[in-house]
Amino acid sequence: MTGAFPVLKTEGFILRELTDEDLVDISSIWGSSKVTERMSSGPLAYEDSVQMLYVLKSLWDNDAGIRWGVEMDGRLIGTCGFNNINKGLRRSELGYELDYEFWGRGYMRRALRPALDYGFNIMRFERVETFLNLDNDRSAGLLLKLGFQLEGTLRDYARTPKGLIDQNCFSLLKRDWQDLQQSWVK
Repeated sequence: MTGAFPVLKTEGFILRELTDEDLVDISSIWGSSKVTERMSSGPLAYEDSVQMLYVLKSLWDNDAGIRWGVEMDGRLIGTCGFNNINKGLRRSELGYELDYEFWGRGYMRRALRPALDYGFNIMRFERVETFLNLDNDRSAGLLLKLGFQLEGTLRDYARTPKGLIDQNCFSLLKRDWQDLQQSWVK
């Protein structure tokens, strides 16, 4: 992408560029079996976290997406952002994870709102989609609260260490996002 990496501030959080200094926090998050049990990858070893951090940091420079570090009180507690961008169709895939210690407090919902707003209004997406393992009820609930709709189940869609699994596809359209934002203002 062109220009400086965008920093977003909202309700006690800063969404900022990931740095090498985040490696300890990020490897703790991605290494947690609680955090990764419903992700396709499973827990990451420290070396794999180094590689994943590099990949996420390079998204912006390679015009392939953006991944923010979610910071609260000076501590990195998760990440969120967009990848698999299709500029011609103006759509992207949303990804996120949060340190288990902070689950159930509405933090990711508050972090994703400005990220989605940036995606729809600055990156000009018309559609944002994400894919979840069928048993990821917490994340499904988060997406529904943000206005996403369940589109259906994709059979044998993701490869995991245990083999192929089905995943649910959720999507949010720009027009739905705009309607939802107007309802929040009222």
